[in-house]
Amino acid sequence: MALGGRAMSTTAAVASPPGQGAVPPDPAPTAAARASGTSGEAADRARRLWSLLPVAALSGAAGYGFARIFPPSELLPVLAVAVFAPVVLSAVLSGLLGRRPAREGRPAMPLWPSVLLTVVAWAVVVSATLFHEVSDGLPGGPALRAAWSALLDAPHALLSIILPAPGDPELLVLPHAVVWTAAFASAELALRTRAPLLPALPPVLAFGFPLVLGVDGPGSSYPAAGVLAGATALLVLVRSRARLPLRAMALRLPVVVALALVVALPGRHLPGLGAPYGLREAVTSPTVRPESTSPLDQVAAWTRNGDETVFTVRTSGAAPGNYRLAVLDRYDGTTWTSGAGLTRTGGRVPAEKGAGPGRTQMLEQRFTVQSLPGIWLPAADRPSSVSTPEGTSLSVDPDSGVLSTGEAVPRGFTYTATSHLPVYDAERLRYAAAADDPARVDLPGIDAAGQPIPSVRSFRTIAERVTEGSTHPYQRAVRLADWLRATYRLDPGALPGHTYRSLEFFLADGGRGTSEQFAASFAVLARTLGLPTRVAVGFRPGTRTGSGTWQVRGQDVLAWPEVRFAGVGWVPFHPTPGEAAQGGSSAVSAQEPEERRNADQADRESTEPARPSTPPRTPDEAAPAAAGASGSGLPVWLAVPLALLLLATAYVLYALWLPHNRRGRRRNDPDARRRVLGAWQQIIERLTEIGLPATGAHTAQEVAAFGAEHVGGAMGRRLPALATLVNEVEYAGRRPDAAAADAAWADCDAVEKTVRHRVPRRTRLLRLLRSAAPGRGRRA
Repeated sequence: MALGGRAMSTTAAVASPPGQGAVPPDPAPTAAARASGTSGEAADRARRLWSLLPVAALSGAAGYGFARIFPPSELLPVLAVAVFAPVVLSAVLSGLLGRRPAREGRPAMPLWPSVLLTVVAWAVVVSATLFHEVSDGLPGGPALRAAWSALLDAPHALLSIILPAPGDPELLVLPHAVVWTAAFASAELALRTRAPLLPALPPVLAFGFPLVLGVDGPGSSYPAAGVLAGATALLVLVRSRARLPLRAMALRLPVVVALALVVALPGRHLPGLGAPYGLREAVTSPTVRPESTSPLDQVAAWTRNGDETVFTVRTSGAAPGNYRLAVLDRYDGTTWTSGAGLTRTGGRVPAEKGAGPGRTQMLEQRFTVQSLPGIWLPAADRPSSVSTPEGTSLSVDPDSGVLSTGEAVPRGFTYTATSHLPVYDAERLRYAAAADDPARVDLPGIDAAGQPIPSVRSFRTIAERVTEGSTHPYQRAVRLADWLRATYRLDPGALPGHTYRSLEFFLADGGRGTSEQFAASFAVLARTLGLPTRVAVGFRPGTRTGSGTWQVRGQDVLAWPEVRFAGVGWVPFHPTPGEAAQGGSSAVSAQEPEERRNADQADRESTEPARPSTPPRTPDEAAPAAAGASGSGLPVWLAVPLALLLLATAYVLYALWLPHNRRGRRRNDPDARRRVLGAWQQIIERLTEIGLPATGAHTAQEVAAFGAEHVGGAMGRRLPALATLVNEVEYAGRRPDAAAADAAWADCDAVEKTVRHRVPRRTRLLRLLRSAAPGRGRRA
């Protein structure tokens, strides 16, 4: 400031006109001025330091957006380091924590050392935490190369995984680097600039990473967006140049909280807001075709070793049904194989595509494997989530929902699965159309020599004969299941096989077979009728060994067919004798001709037709199942405020509509007598608003006198004449004409206009709201 003062004095001396002395130099700044400048500089330094708190909140909110991508337990330790370390480092390097003030408002250290040191710090931290196993926690070449390679591959890898992703270091390095960079840039802008909003820009940009990469992830990004909005408002409040006192700043904090709540709670329901564009639509996820022995070929082996325990399971919730192990959807005339494309998952199983919404019942299962060859993991129906031990590479087929570890399942392997068992609607199934799925209808009909395969023609003849008279796809499927169950016998010792020749022998001459032949025969016969089918292999619920504990052995192995219906999805059927009653699902009957129902009545009493849903449960089982049923409604914490808001809005609209409706009925009444009395009643209600006691005991002349005094003018002078007309109409039986009624309403309009100008709008609105309350309305 002294240098500036001397420069100004020199300039003034040079510019002085001739003949005048030079202006003497300005005196040195006083002690008060120096103290004022020092205090202002200290206040500015304090404001910048305090702004680091909302900067940390902004960076944490941007990082927590990754909670849709990673489990919070894996993500939070990474965020704790990536948020606070660069903020503290920037504060220390800026010199603002020291006693020596910066000159001319500039930091004591330039920017480039801060950039260099934060890069080195990030390399040290990431080597010591995420990649400590690569180079023993030291930032050497192997750890840095691994971190850099993982950072480049992480975005594509996350787009190729069914979210939430596992907390692998190769994937967590992305949020670590993004949040660290955003926190460092935001802190530097907060410490080096005076712009109130600029430090919020890096975290907002960083929030775009989880917003796009986590579109398909569980949960919602709106809570993180709410914190981001609130922290931004707090940042502006702290960095405001208005120098607000502490009390004024505290009074503005509710506005910050309200802004955050508006974004976090009802933000997703605001018009124009929806899910952002998902890059997954443009990325082809790498899928792995399983190379493993078909579980259908192992049915006979499991049956022969019937007493061997395959796995044990502890359940809670709905009653357990069959456990699906694998799904086979491709048939070449010789064997059924799986067309599953396995995609890595962090534990979530996506919902079935094409399946309409419906009631479900939740079933939680904890499996312990004893002897389970192959790469598949059993679960009830199609699970929604799976939890496996750390280090397990879990994959899922998005189409069928089957689970795989990619390698042989070891003895003692434990995992937990949560399933939402569908409860099928009989009426919806009865008239549902078959799904358009050519790949699941295809049957090889020509042999290697180019000649038609006779077996296919034979299968079609059998299927058409059995389902003759059926009019709907579901009815045909039920007929096939009933016929197989009633015509053939289950023989666990029968020869295995599901080739064309094996199935033709079973249907024509065998009469006995395993569930393999029953399921494969149903699937082939249904395909000749145009029904898309597949074969599922799994196990029955097993033997109960305790409360909610079941032991599943080799003799519980089961194969069953499934048919795909449009808008419903895959529905299981049980053509194997006895499995309809033991398969863990209740019947959904088809509408059949009267003669068919009479002919099969005995069989229907012993074995129910197709059993796609869950069995009847005891009252003790029904309570937790009902509690676990899934729905598509809003969560309670959001539904209750929204419901109250809707009720309040409805009440306000009703209060505004009620007087207009009442006035319209009075004015448009076809009886001129009631129109006159209605106009007078409207006048009384309006005069009540400007002081007429609402006792209801006033005579017409008293009301007219009050109106003449308080309304005045020509209208006030006409009220006594209108009061006389009202008395004659009400008590003397006078029949007024339409002109008299119109004149009465003209007077009413004039009174209402005068009252509207005298009574404040707010008062009128409050009066309307009170008058609409129950018991306070007025009779027309």
